Formats: sequence, structure tokens, C-alpha cells
Amino acid sequence: MIRTFLRPLQAVRVVQIPVRTTVIVERVNPLTKLRPWENIYDYNKYKYADFQYRVVRDTDADKWGNIDVILTEYVEGVGYKGEIVNIPREMAYKELLPAQLALYPTPDNVALFEEERKLLVDRPQISPFVMKCRDYLKTILLQIPINMKIKDWSLTRDNVRIALRRMNVMCDEDAILLEDGAINKDTYKLGEEFQVTLKINPLVDVSIKCTLVPVDKAKLWDEYQLSKRRAKT
Repeated sequence: MIRTFLRPLQAVRVVQIPVRTTVIVERVNPLTKLRPWENIYDYNKYKYADFQYRVVRDTDADKWGNIDVILTEYVEGVGYKGEIVNIPREMAYKELLPAQLALYPTPDNVALFEEERKLLVDRPQISPFVMKCRDYLKTILLQIPINMKIKDWSLTRDNVRIALRRMNVMCDEDAILLEDGAINKDTYKLGEEFQVTLKINPLVDVSIKCTLVPVDKAKLWDEYQLSKRRAKT
């Protein structure tokens, strides 16, 4: 069985990987008994019902699960060169192995990257979920609601934290790198975009694109009270 994959960044090049699969079947009806002198390989002696089967298990339809591979290069969110990682089979077969970014961890391949694996002790281990979170925060435009009718208003880290919480991103104020009073009534123009740095962990931080949205808290409170009265009626 041959499966065809496209190598990443090289759509023209086609990589064919042979894949072994197994289908386990069982007979639906008992096999017709032949006489001792009859040839069991003479299929004309059998009935149509003798060739009816039901599928017990198709290994190609089973969940792939995970597989161990050794990386030949640094793969962001996966691991460093020479590191043995446990990743989903689909990711290994469709992305890393065709692109030669990973190999099967045979004794020869493990010995080939022995020196690289010794250096992994001093390298920080970063979770792939951290990198996914960083990539997501890079793409958003964070709208920070703030009451601009207050005299001498300024943006605080608490404003940023609440805006992130509205985006289902939870963080502490200490993780938000924002200078007090840097964005205020005098320095900000309505509709202007700016950057706020969020520290995901001690090793990874991300710059988030932000903008301010003027909000009248008094008006919001009146609308909230009005909605409560409508609910009662």
C-alpha cells in the first residue's frame, strides 16, 4: 500500500511512503466440507456463501496514537535536534518524516545524535502549548474598554488583564509589562494601535497589538438596570 504526501514548502515534490496495513476478517458461514479425494484448491467446488466475510478489524481505520521519533533539526513547539519526542503518528507521517525533520529512533540513529542529546541538559524545555498560545496572541487585536470621560484617565495593567479575560486568556497583572501612565489622555489618539508585552513564562513573551475602546460606564449601568426591569415584566 502506498500513501502519497506532499513535502512541506515543496509542493512540487511528491514523497511516497509505503505503509503496511492489516485487515482481519472472519467467515460468515461455515466452509463447505469436501470429500477426502477432492482438491481443496478447486474453487468451483465451493459455494458463493463460502466466500462471504465480515471485517473484524481494519488496522488502517484504527486510531494512530503516538510514536517516538528523533528530531534531525529544531522544530518549534516540538523539540530540539537530537531529542527523542513522543508525537502523534499523523504529525510524524505527514509532516516530520517526509520533510526529513525526524527519524525513527533506531540504535544507529540514536548514536548518530549522541552529542546533540548531551547538550539538551542545559537547554530549557518549552511546552508546545506555550508556543501555540504565543502564536494565537500574535494574531489578535486586543480591544481594551476604558472610560475616557474620566478626567486624567490612564491605561493600567488591570484594564489589560480584564480585556484579556474577555478573550478567555487568564493572566496575572505581574505578567503584563506596561509602564504606568505611559498611555493616557494626553498621549493617546482615538483609534491608535499600540503594543503591550505579556510574559507567558520566564522564557517566552509576546507583544500583543492593542487599541482602546471608549466605554461610558454610567450608560452601561443604566442599560443593565433597564434589562433587569424588562426581565421582571
